[in-house]
Order: sequence, then C-alpha cells, then structure tokens
Amino acid sequence: MLQGKMTNIDVKKLTSCNSDWEMNQYTLLSMVKEWESQFRKNRLYPYLNDSIELHYKLSDILQENLESKWWLEREVGQRVTDERIIVYEKAQQVSEQLNQLLSFVEWALKLNRPVMEEGLILKEFMEDNLVINPISSEPNFRGKGYFSLTDNKKMVFNIYLYDLKWGWKDDEPEHTLNIKHVRSIPLKIVNSSEENLMKDFIEYSQPLYKPMGYIFKNDLDFPYEETIYPLAEEKLLTMIMT
Repeated sequence: MLQGKMTNIDVKKLTSCNSDWEMNQYTLLSMVKEWESQFRKNRLYPYLNDSIELHYKLSDILQENLESKWWLEREVGQRVTDERIIVYEKAQQVSEQLNQLLSFVEWALKLNRPVMEEGLILKEFMEDNLVINPISSEPNFRGKGYFSLTDNKKMVFNIYLYDLKWGWKDDEPEHTLNIKHVRSIPLKIVNSSEENLMKDFIEYSQPLYKPMGYIFKNDLDFPYEETIYPLAEEKLLTMIMT
C-alpha cells in the first residue's frame, strides 16, 4: 500500500528537550519544502501522509506540553513565604526547556499547515476526477476481485487483483488491500471499451468464481505511481467497505 508509507520523520527526536533547535528547524524546513515541491509536480504520496501525520503528532505534543507548562506554573513555579518569592531553580530550568519546545512546535505547525492544506486541495481535485464503478450490479463477494486503472502517461490499461485483509493497529481493527498487477494492455491495440475489456478478462482469463470487478475512469495526466495508483487504492478500499 503506497499511501500508507511514511518517510523518515523522527518527531520524537525533533522535539526532544535536548535538541539543537536551530538544526531541527533547518531539517524540518528542508522536509516541508520538499513536500511542497512534490505537490507542485502533482505528486501526492507519500508526501501528503507525511504532512498529515506530522500535523497530528505535533498537535498532540503541543497539547501535552501546554498542560505540563500550566501545571508547572500553577504548582511549582512560584511560592510566597514570609513575603519573599522563592523560585525553584529546577522548575525554572524545566520551564525554559518547555518554552523552547513549545516555540518550536508552534513554529513547525505554522510551517506545515499551508503545505498540508495545499496537498489536501490537490487530493480533493483528483478524487473528484477519479471515478470508480463496478462492472456488475450483482452482490458478489467483495473481499477478492479485480480492478482496472489506466496509466494515461504511458497509455496502458492495467488490471490488478486485490485481496482484502484485516488486522489490528493501536488496538483497532484495520483493513488493507493486497494488490497484485495482473495484466497491462497498450491502449493503441485496444478496439473495445474499458468495460468490455474488463468483462472479457473476468469471463475468460481468470480463475475466480464470479469475482467483483471495478473500473476507474480518469482523464488525469498526473504521475501514476505517486498519485493516481495510491489514490485509486484508497478509493477502492472505501467502496469495498461501504
């Protein structure tokens, strides 16, 4: 599953209180600029998932450490005894570290947010222009079947076998698709419609009994591996599960 993969973002390391904040800013800036560059080339994956996951992880870290800072200021930061303010050195040190961390996280969220939103807008546009339809109205078993997806850049009609799997992630059930490429047909030698191609393949060229078949329609001239294929995989899983 291409869309599920993440690149090497060590958020824990980036937000360690002993970090070199200047170096972390440089590292994150380079990464976010790379995502932005890929979006400008209409390449969505895995960059959009990286950006989204970074946003949620940073948001969680921000909330957790804001709560720690509020507690520290309320309970430990200052106490009045005999009209003198006693400031605990350790609490002051921790407070300074928290302030550095919070400043970095807020900066990182602000940096990433517009790039993430750009990717989401691009994804929405592509979803609207990538249409999936079943080739049969019969309520056949959906757990295993075929789908077709045209690579408009290479002018090839691709057929894939999919197999629905499920497991556990973070104590929650998770469904995924195992996908195998079955056949590629150059469009220049095709004389029939995509629907007829798929129906003929299912009827005469595969071993499953009455499998489900889906056809993706798209006129997008976008990168196939980084955008069209993983987005189709995501839409197929959604359709199977509904």
